[in-house]
Amino acid sequence: MFCVRLAGITVEIDNRHNYVYEQCAGYLCDDSAPAFRVAVSTAAAQEYMASCGRPMTLPEAESYLLYRRICERMPRYGVFLLHAAAVELDGRGYAFSARRGTGKSTHTELWETRFQGHAGERYRATVINGDKPLVRRAPDGRFWVYGTPWMGKEGKGVNRHCPLTAICFLEQGSENRVTLTSTADAAVRIMEATVLPPDTEDQDRLAALVGAAVRDIPTFTLSCRPDAQAVEVAYEFLSQV
Repeated sequence: MFCVRLAGITVEIDNRHNYVYEQCAGYLCDDSAPAFRVAVSTAAAQEYMASCGRPMTLPEAESYLLYRRICERMPRYGVFLLHAAAVELDGRGYAFSARRGTGKSTHTELWETRFQGHAGERYRATVINGDKPLVRRAPDGRFWVYGTPWMGKEGKGVNRHCPLTAICFLEQGSENRVTLTSTADAAVRIMEATVLPPDTEDQDRLAALVGAAVRDIPTFTLSCRPDAQAVEVAYEFLSQV
């Protein structure tokens, strides 16, 4: 059992396997009382292994379900999961969300390549989280995107956060083109890219958070090819937000 701090919230994790402890090494904390505790039974992890449709070890299944349990509780604290790649560029955060197989990882890598520093300098573009960042609404109403230990198969991410400046939905296309996304469409897409809590009050909290996010954060759709020009088109548009 150990504690981690995720999006500023301290969570206690009752783990069965050391895998998740090692995974969370960069997020461990012991300086505050946990807001809540999560645990997953061996039976639940085994059931998920059998139903997920892909090869997975028991520790990996436990880790996946633990994070899901965490995300189900987070709306109580103004936080929600966004299945996206979050990139920080010069202090501004951009979240790129896409359905599986659309090219989210490829697009993120192109941003890293395009916006890298010169010899000896750090990257100007930093992947906060490559797959499962958390988004938090601060008391002042601003939204921030946070890294987490759950980063997708590429394992890209850092334990830091930055203001969430824009959300971009990626789609495959024959040309690189950015268009505005309506708040209604953006809300639907975010709800498809998050975790729905089982508790109805938490569902209402999540809906309110997503509603505020699409009102306050500009949302766009990028129809693109997997090439460097897609980054140029996206950046020219997003940098004006």
